[in-house]
Amino acid sequence: MHAREQVQLAALLATHAPIQLRTMQQVSSNGLEQYWTSSKCRLDRWGLQLKAHRNVIQSASADQLSEPWKLITPVLEEIMISDILTRVWTSLCITFDHIHQTESAEPVARSVYIGHLEARNRALNMMVYGRGLDAESAVKLNRLRRRTERWTDMLLGYIAVESDIENLGHDTERVEEFSKDIREQKQHNFADAAWPLLLSSAMDAFSSSATNAVAHGDLNRKIAASIMSCFGPEMFDSTGVIRSLWEVRISNVADDAQGMVEELLSFEDPASVQRDIGISLPQPQQRF
Repeated sequence: MHAREQVQLAALLATHAPIQLRTMQQVSSNGLEQYWTSSKCRLDRWGLQLKAHRNVIQSASADQLSEPWKLITPVLEEIMISDILTRVWTSLCITFDHIHQTESAEPVARSVYIGHLEARNRALNMMVYGRGLDAESAVKLNRLRRRTERWTDMLLGYIAVESDIENLGHDTERVEEFSKDIREQKQHNFADAAWPLLLSSAMDAFSSSATNAVAHGDLNRKIAASIMSCFGPEMFDSTGVIRSLWEVRISNVADDAQGMVEELLSFEDPASVQRDIGISLPQPQQRF
């Protein structure tokens, strides 16, 4: 999964999840655990790759610098683009805990957010002070940074419409401006009409500004799946969510169910399993 697909998930969550959070009894502990594990693994990979890149460019000759930057660019892009989903999901977890007066979701999401913030700062520092980054690439990465920041603030504006929570945006005033505009759209019943446009724009906005190379598609997919598993199918049924994200959720739910069955069977003796599920287990054959 490319990081830009996570922007679509962030848009879906920002526009539809805040209301559903009020009726949810809990956020899936299994989903949160998977989110933390996959996110921490991705953070570790980022850290190792950024460190390796720094060591390479410090010792490389001038004519050897282009290749290391070509290899690290997908990682830098992924750090910046996936930051949108990280901030949106963290805001939603904070919202859930505030609504239900619990501390179940925020600590996990905030831990990942802090790690992502550190990775992003290292990436930006590398873009500014890294040796050998050509001007054209630097300009393109900076444009991507500005685009991700604006999208983050816009999506957080949707959440701010429904909940008065801590702001995790890049520009507080801009988040408030977006929130004000969104409230006006809702008052005039423009929100439903604007949703399909927002969903398609979420992909288009990053199609031309980022490379097609995927740094950590496996972990991006697991992170998206863990977040989606925290919500019921009704939210996705009503939004026309893109097929690839729906398949991610279905796959994750199926894996969870399979894991639960395997765990159940591992603690049961064959006789009790036979009684509970109503089937006859094969009997061992006599070989002699």
